[in-house]
Amino acid sequence: MKIGKILAGVDFGPATDSIIAYAASFASATNASVHLLHVLDYVVTPPAYLAPYIDEEKKVAEQNFTVLKKKLEEEGVKTGTGTVIGRLNESFAASLKKMHADMLVLGFMTHSFRRSSSEKLIKGLQIPMLVVRGEKAFAARKGGVTIARVLCPTDFSEQSLQALKTAMELCVLFSARLDVLHVLQDSAIKTMKVTGEREKALQELREKAKQKLDAFLQDKCARCSGTIEEGEPYEKIVSFAQQNSIDLIVTGARGLGLIEGMLIGSVTDAVLKSSHCPVLVLH
Repeated sequence: MKIGKILAGVDFGPATDSIIAYAASFASATNASVHLLHVLDYVVTPPAYLAPYIDEEKKVAEQNFTVLKKKLEEEGVKTGTGTVIGRLNESFAASLKKMHADMLVLGFMTHSFRRSSSEKLIKGLQIPMLVVRGEKAFAARKGGVTIARVLCPTDFSEQSLQALKTAMELCVLFSARLDVLHVLQDSAIKTMKVTGEREKALQELREKAKQKLDAFLQDKCARCSGTIEEGEPYEKIVSFAQQNSIDLIVTGARGLGLIEGMLIGSVTDAVLKSSHCPVLVLH
């Protein structure tokens, strides 16, 4: 994964320091530059009477940018800034295209009855995204970013193969350990008939999955640690990450068995809402 330019979306809220910390860490590891973007989200062109308020927002943004830019430049990261007025997704898409960014770094929020701004960006933009969220991200505000252990879930799809390749590259950059997790889904197990042969058939299913994972790792990543679990995929991914002190989850946006044309799969979506650590989503 080539990372030369990173776009970091900031709203100057509580997650901003974590976003800056991760953007700085990835930029330092890859010798990339960082551009900080703040969007004044207006669905339609603001009326003239709002101009003074918008000008004031811009001034506040520039003041905040000065502080953030100083933090990044103290770590040797080349940094640019910009404030844009307009629709959120369109503004980010235009900025990504203009600067030829290789990765987007953003925070994460979710709402019960509607998509949040971060969810709209994640579902709508086709670019690798480092979604900064969870307890690990919160800790990074004070103690800096640590990426010592990376988790890459796999369903053996083409997307998960690409995710594994990226995870391996990141582990080299950060001198991190890589865990690869395959989950036997509850739905596949429950469809098996309840007979005297069920346990035997289930054991065969487990053995086949293990053989497939072993062959997969031997071919792609001989030094990786592979694990097979049974259950709901997103629950097992999140619990494995938490129980094993994972610092970063690397996953494809979609896997096997998902509706053609979906921008992000249900498993990835659920992991984003539950993970205790940042998630790198690869489209």
